[in-house]
Amino acid sequence: MNQQITLLLGSSLLLFACGGGTTTTSNTPASGSASNSNNGSGNNTKTFSTLCASPGVLFCDDFEQGISSSWIRDGGDVQLVNGQAKANEGNNVVELRTYGTKNSSKLLYTFTNQNEVYVRYDVQYAKDYDNSGGSHGPVLGGSQTPPWGMMGKAGKPPTGDDYFVLNNEPLGTIGSGGEFSFYAYFVNMRGIWGNDFKSDLTPKPIIVPGQWYCVEFGLRLNTAGTNNKNGKAFFWVDGIEHGNFGNFQWRTSTNLMANTFMLDSYNHFNKGSLPASKPNRVHYDNIIVSTQPVGCL
Repeated sequence: MNQQITLLLGSSLLLFACGGGTTTTSNTPASGSASNSNNGSGNNTKTFSTLCASPGVLFCDDFEQGISSSWIRDGGDVQLVNGQAKANEGNNVVELRTYGTKNSSKLLYTFTNQNEVYVRYDVQYAKDYDNSGGSHGPVLGGSQTPPWGMMGKAGKPPTGDDYFVLNNEPLGTIGSGGEFSFYAYFVNMRGIWGNDFKSDLTPKPIIVPGQWYCVEFGLRLNTAGTNNKNGKAFFWVDGIEHGNFGNFQWRTSTNLMANTFMLDSYNHFNKGSLPASKPNRVHYDNIIVSTQPVGCL
């Protein structure tokens, strides 16, 4: 079962390309399959504290003590609000708001260079969330000058020693069939705009506004070299593996490794921006960065 790739050809703002152009499907240099497996991200019996004690964990934040000083703030409108992704798991969540000229609200975390890394989080898109004008979500990536070296690269395919990015984000309009998907920049990508990968499972990982989801995604770097394409990318939604993609050439140089996670809500607002009184809101909770899959609560 071959995984489908969608190439987005369009205009770009800041980091990635979205909207504006046509969407086509074609064979992909990176491919794979999805399965109904509950492996990796399928454990739903543990507490957040227990998950944080799992082997390979690099960073945890459930926002119960505020927003950790380990995060790098980079503008936008980031708020701590009352909320709960899971019963009996705290009372605070982080809210990323976008409106007006605030297209992006984000927190960045840098970690020691890794060849393999995963991020799990709980996410909820507000019931009135509107991404019909294009949007992006959390990003795993790497550069030789983290965190900024992977930014501002829209329409600039990686050379193998500069950067790579893997986005886990909505494909389509939330509330009208939009689903969780991948968006990536890598050496053997097709075209100059990021390549978009989606699940071929039934049912699709459709995003329902107002509902909480457990999401985990990750990547494994290829062996450095000019022709090595043994890199991987993965994602799970509520413990179901929706992406197991191979044939990625993330890099050519051993000096380039994964070292940055960006918790982001980005809106292009191609159909017009929203007023500050009615912003787009995305809630996140229970963030874990790890060298191994962690799982759901």
